[in-house]
Amino acid sequence: METSSTEPIRPNPDKLLRAISADAGACACDNEQRGRLKIFFGYAAGVGKTYAMLEAAHVAKDHGRDVVVGYIEPHTRPDTLALLDGLEQLPVREMPYKGISLREFDVDAALARKPGLILVDELAHTNAPGSRHAKRYRDVEELLHAGIDVFTTVNVQHLESLNDKVSATTEVVVQERIPDRIFDYASSVELVDLDPDNLLERLEGGKIYGAERAETALANFFSKKNLAYLRELALRRTADRLNRNLERGLGRAAGDAGDDVLVHVSPSAGNATVIRAAARLAAAYRGTLTALVMEPVDDQKLSEEDARALHANVELAEELGAHVVTVYGGDLALQIAQYALSGTISKIVIGSSENQRKRALPNLFPRESVGSRLAKLSCTADVVVIADRHEARPTSGPRLATRFKPTRTDFAAAFLALLGATVLGLAFHEAGLAGSTILAVYLVAVLLGSLKADSFFYSIVASPLAVILFNYFFQTPRFTLTAYGLNYPFTFAFLFVTSAVVSSLTIRTRREAQMNARKAYRTEVLLETEHRLQEANGVDSILSTTAEQVIKLLRTTVVIYQVSPSGRLLDPSLFSSGNPDEDVTMTSLVSDDERAVAAWVAGNNKRAGTGTGTLMNARCLYLPIRGKDTVVGVAGIVLADEDLDAFEKNLLLVMLDECGQAVERERSAEDAHRIRLKAEQESLRANLLRSISHDLRTPLTSISGDASILLSSADALSDDKKRAIYTDIYEDALWLVNLVENLLVVTRLDNGTMALKTEPELVEDVVREALHHLNRKAALHELRVQVDDPLLMAQMDGRLIMQVIINLVNNAVTYTPEGSRITVSARRAGRGQRPGTAGLVAVSVADDGPGIAPADRTEIFTMFYKGKNVGSDARRGMGLGLALCKSIVEIHGGTIAVDALPESERTSPDRPGTVITFTLPAVEYEANHAEAEQRATAATEGRPAADAARPPETTRTPDDEGGGA
Repeated sequence: METSSTEPIRPNPDKLLRAISADAGACACDNEQRGRLKIFFGYAAGVGKTYAMLEAAHVAKDHGRDVVVGYIEPHTRPDTLALLDGLEQLPVREMPYKGISLREFDVDAALARKPGLILVDELAHTNAPGSRHAKRYRDVEELLHAGIDVFTTVNVQHLESLNDKVSATTEVVVQERIPDRIFDYASSVELVDLDPDNLLERLEGGKIYGAERAETALANFFSKKNLAYLRELALRRTADRLNRNLERGLGRAAGDAGDDVLVHVSPSAGNATVIRAAARLAAAYRGTLTALVMEPVDDQKLSEEDARALHANVELAEELGAHVVTVYGGDLALQIAQYALSGTISKIVIGSSENQRKRALPNLFPRESVGSRLAKLSCTADVVVIADRHEARPTSGPRLATRFKPTRTDFAAAFLALLGATVLGLAFHEAGLAGSTILAVYLVAVLLGSLKADSFFYSIVASPLAVILFNYFFQTPRFTLTAYGLNYPFTFAFLFVTSAVVSSLTIRTRREAQMNARKAYRTEVLLETEHRLQEANGVDSILSTTAEQVIKLLRTTVVIYQVSPSGRLLDPSLFSSGNPDEDVTMTSLVSDDERAVAAWVAGNNKRAGTGTGTLMNARCLYLPIRGKDTVVGVAGIVLADEDLDAFEKNLLLVMLDECGQAVERERSAEDAHRIRLKAEQESLRANLLRSISHDLRTPLTSISGDASILLSSADALSDDKKRAIYTDIYEDALWLVNLVENLLVVTRLDNGTMALKTEPELVEDVVREALHHLNRKAALHELRVQVDDPLLMAQMDGRLIMQVIINLVNNAVTYTPEGSRITVSARRAGRGQRPGTAGLVAVSVADDGPGIAPADRTEIFTMFYKGKNVGSDARRGMGLGLALCKSIVEIHGGTIAVDALPESERTSPDRPGTVITFTLPAVEYEANHAEAEQRATAATEGRPAADAARPPETTRTPDDEGGGA
């Protein structure tokens, strides 16, 4: 059977059950991190909200919950007070105010106690001055953020969006209000209902107020009509909340996008009523709410009263969930229509006071109303005019007077323009040119002067003066203000009107260009921020870049706090704007009180400080720098007397969000790098263990076997055989010692504990000392040492560089046949780039062996690489030696490279040989000191002093030094 398209679609029971289960699971998941809020909702005092809350608290306690009473409003109701028995109560905080002591909820005591459930009465209460938060609902939000469940109470008239409805019906304006989001997103709402007749009976019986106050209440707020209306409003609002929660659980149907609402925010006294009506309309149509603020192009500031009113209305729109945007222009209807057409706006809401017909100038032609123009300009959106029941605030009067306020620039521009036109006109008149040419000269002069004028006062002055001067100097009779002829009035009128219109349009266009330039500059700052953040390296660089861009945008001092991944607030970084007009001391911005505010922002992920409802006495406005899930920093903005406009605030929040994302990306990259290093270290340890277990087996087996032979058959062995066994044991033990040394260096490098102890060392001494600790098989090769300058010095850790030379020479011994030539040389590689710098020392180890294939030269410094053409001795190695050489040389600031021998030094065409060269920082020595050292060396060696600087060449053969210990 087909279903009619007009028939309401019934929700699928299975889908509804899945949605409820998913919602319950989400709530359970959220409960692990955030507390749950339960509101006991009523329509008037005395219906039993506090009583029901206390009863629920006793039930929760009986079920094992940790329940604490944070604050209960003092009552004279015995039944309610009796329910406090058996419940733990936190002491209230006494706040002195105007000679009296006010009782307030102590949020710090609640956070320190941190119960599972806390009771906080009167959610809409306004805290006493000096409290952390201006409103109690912000105290409750902090408790929820800390993971504490909260029971609280509130009446329907305290909901922000219903304030106007309540005041219109009851004629009582409720001052204490909460945002609707607190009510809508509470975990649960329990409606506490009581028949109005029963409530009136309780009131008359003195069960709610004392006799005098009860009599006043009955005469005013507690009328039967008011109570019936408030009860109906509470029932409807509770039902609306249930419907909205159901829609959120089921998800909006495809194609059901809702109708977005746009409301104009102005300093008008009745604008708050319009904003609340727009919020209710957006909620009813399931759409989003956009609040539009129009900044005039007149470059004139609002009066102090209007600025406060506009700021309050913008805050109200934000509390009701609106997205605030700023446009620039002078035509309100055109700006609203253009914005509505560029988005998805379906409803445009304005106030009746803004829709009144206004005259362009007093007593002249009326101008079309804003609503009528919007209806014509906006063809896709409905225009809703809300009766705000307030007369329009006279904001246009002062602004109009300011618009025509004269300045020195206006007088100077008018004087110079008319003076130049008159002088040029006299010259044209003497030349016999027509009067129309001179008229054009005045028009052009007035136009050029308007390019420098500040206000429309220039047009008022320049236009009539141009007519007077033209008449006085150029119309017959000249040099009088008398003019004859029927065409002169028309000429004068044409000159006056044209000059006034052209100059006014020019001034207006210039102001619009200036406003657009400012807006373009702000947008450019945002784009530049994104580009610079992509190029920044490190968290500190990202935060400092953001601070610099914020200073560019707002021209104010900025304080940045970094929050560590563990949540700890680090020391602040101060970025001064250099503005001499800022009345602020740097030390006051990083005081203990300011740091405490920043710590609160970091811990609660909410803004605080000046201009907010939390910790209002702070010197800065503190905003969290958010990553995806955490707060990565806090930005403190030093604000002047005026608050940020909506456009600046939006740009600032976008910049801070980009900063938070960049910091989070950087930290993620650092975490990935640490994980990669850890994996590499684990791989290194595994390879070391595998290599050690394999490579230690051979020498240990050889040593134990030789020792066993000596123990069991020593008497039967000849002396030569014994000496050969002793030599094998010694060589295997020496190999193990070298292996252990290399492993110790690997461990230090891997842990980052390698501490260099560098000092100037004679290179020749280090080389010769290293040759005393070579493998004994080095005696089977021809070893040479060649140092250009015996006093050649380098900055080094001698112990480590000796290890490098030993490894390089032993490597050459291992990979070359017996009798090969191995040369260790050192020379100055070149002077420094700048005067006074010593340059480098190059140390080379060359052999005339079979060489290394070009494809393998990039691999030989890799750990555990043993080469392809390996002999028996090479197979015993672990492939650590050259890798260690590279690491040691690099931590000295040098480089290491491998190449083949030059063809002129090769001993055979089929043996290209190998040269491994590393560099070290050179050290200069004084000339007189060098000469003294040369003479000392010559005297010691019995050579003439003239021959002392000659580079020696030493050849080492198997018979010379015997391999050294």
